[in-house]
Amino acid sequence: MEWIKGNLNVKDKTPEQKLALAVIQTNFEDAFGLHDSFLASSNKEINMRGARDWFNSYQCDFWCDCAGTTGDHIRKLFNTLTERYNSGIITIKEIKWAILKLELKL
Repeated sequence: MEWIKGNLNVKDKTPEQKLALAVIQTNFEDAFGLHDSFLASSNKEINMRGARDWFNSYQCDFWCDCAGTTGDHIRKLFNTLTERYNSGIITIKEIKWAILKLELKL
């Protein structure tokens, strides 16, 4: 089944692709410190750095392949979000929204 959402063509994902997408989304959330457990943790920066490092690992490439995309594509999205957030162009709320809608970019 195929349907159109805005200008993006979105196809149904297999359960494996949905799992891979969830792994990628979780690392996005961790990299931006969006989990409550990170906010309360004294090691927040260490946890966030580990998640950011994940984007340059073979694990990222593996999960991206499972999700039907490439590590390069996901790294580009991550770097773009990071640059825009750090420069004040987008807010943390918009980061959360982008992560939730990540499937539309794959």
